[in-house]
Amino acid sequence: MDYFAERMDTGKKSNYVLFSFIVFLLFLGLNVLLASSSFLARQEFGDPYYFLKKQALFGLMGLGLLFFLSRIHYMKWKELSWTIYMISILLLVLVFVPGLGKKAGGANRWINLGIISVQPSDLARFAIIVLLARLYSNNNFQGVKRTALTFLLAMLPVVLVFLEPDFSTAFHIGIVILGILFLTDFPLKYIFLTIITAFPVIYYGVVQVPYRWDRIKSFIDPMRYRYEGAYQLIASFQSFDAGGVFGQGLGEGIRRHNLSARHTDFILSVVAEDLGFAGIFILYAAYLGIILYSLYLISAIQEDFGRLLGSGIVLIFAFQVSINIAVTMGLVPTTGINMPFMSYGGTSLLVYSAMSGILLNIFRENSYNG
Repeated sequence: MDYFAERMDTGKKSNYVLFSFIVFLLFLGLNVLLASSSFLARQEFGDPYYFLKKQALFGLMGLGLLFFLSRIHYMKWKELSWTIYMISILLLVLVFVPGLGKKAGGANRWINLGIISVQPSDLARFAIIVLLARLYSNNNFQGVKRTALTFLLAMLPVVLVFLEPDFSTAFHIGIVILGILFLTDFPLKYIFLTIITAFPVIYYGVVQVPYRWDRIKSFIDPMRYRYEGAYQLIASFQSFDAGGVFGQGLGEGIRRHNLSARHTDFILSVVAEDLGFAGIFILYAAYLGIILYSLYLISAIQEDFGRLLGSGIVLIFAFQVSINIAVTMGLVPTTGINMPFMSYGGTSLLVYSAMSGILLNIFRENSYNG
């Protein structure tokens, strides 16, 4: 087998493994979504399959997007990085425009396009990592200018998302930014200084907003606030407890009806109740399979832009999965972070499908190193 044939064969094997994990999560997510949302959908829309049909449509679109982007050389994103970043910033600003921005739950997080609504913060996650990957794969971009520009570019989407207000997503984006900068030659002292400086901002953002402070108190003593701020968390605990080892069976659990966010942020609780510890173990194995196998392949990439972009995509995925698991299990205060490929949400599903396609292309083009 010659060099190019070996490279193509290795790339195909890598992509088959990761694609299999993604399809499994999509398939499991649709089944769990039906089990978790059919009663709610019947109540609100008179159609038990309402959420399922919308998610399945976005799932098909996502797979098409994944296939399409997996065929486009990832270096194209380096050329488009500034354009993508500016579009994401524009969209984050447009959520505040009356009539265009869609306000829900007291927050401006959506843009109403008539047929669908999109959440610009999902794009902002990708936009900032692709731009940072470009900047830090350019050996001619050094010194104080780079450091100052990095802070400005990184803080702008974080601040705009924070003002929506969407504290949890702003925090997620900030963590991803620090994670990718840690992989570059960005001075560590500035990373640690940023973390230290962020503490007073986080403290102010939590203490000065009553519902956020209530979440902290509910996290510290959930039983005391079980009829108030800890209502969702206690219901999640009950679902985990009811599931046992093998669960009640898909759609058979009854504890999930105490969870208003059972098809979005707390869909993991439905998995626990219906499929038990065994289902949770399989789900965790799939997520870990994607993360660890991707990191293994990334570790062999020598080209800076591909390595940083691939790392950024995996960091976005890994941090979001970790935060959702921690929230559902009461390890951190409750916040609005959904589960990739599992929770209901079209924009999130499309963005993660797109990033997966880009990741597959990175591995294909660098498969001779993997």
